[in-house]
Amino acid sequence: MTIKIQSTFSGYGGGACTLFSLYDTDTNVLAIGVQAEFRKERRKDCIVITNDPDIDRDRLFTDDDIKAAISAFYALQQGVASNGKGSRLGFSETAARSNPTSSIEKDGIDVNGPRYRISENVTCGQMAALATCLHAIKAGKVDQMLGMADELSMLMMGGDSNKNDMDDEVERFRRGEVISI
Repeated sequence: MTIKIQSTFSGYGGGACTLFSLYDTDTNVLAIGVQAEFRKERRKDCIVITNDPDIDRDRLFTDDDIKAAISAFYALQQGVASNGKGSRLGFSETAARSNPTSSIEKDGIDVNGPRYRISENVTCGQMAALATCLHAIKAGKVDQMLGMADELSMLMMGGDSNKNDMDDEVERFRRGEVISI
């Protein structure tokens, strides 16, 4: 499944802007596609994330979300797509300036893990990218939970959604046949 994300941010450097991205839940890849002019209106079929409480949205991003967003950014940046064919995060040429790497400063490590600071020169596009990364990580977790819930439902109803060779081996064992492990 592909999730369309529209992140609209204001109040940081570089001027207000909107970032359009796609998250593929099958490969766990986030493609940050276009940094465009500020747009309050929802683009069709997009999840809207913003730091502006006056915009119709699906998720309000606040300062309390910054740490988790930075962690999500690094998880995607350093991760490998589920198909094993590349990174989990990509920026197109038209969205390259929204890459927040240059605005994240390491501030040591404590018992809770790495500590970070955001540069005072961070742009709206970079904050929008961080918010988008956080949403993608959360969407991936929700997708996994829904998949597990479907599996559990099938098991509870007596169905077998993942019948495999091991099931055949178990059945042969029950009949007293010799099995190979």
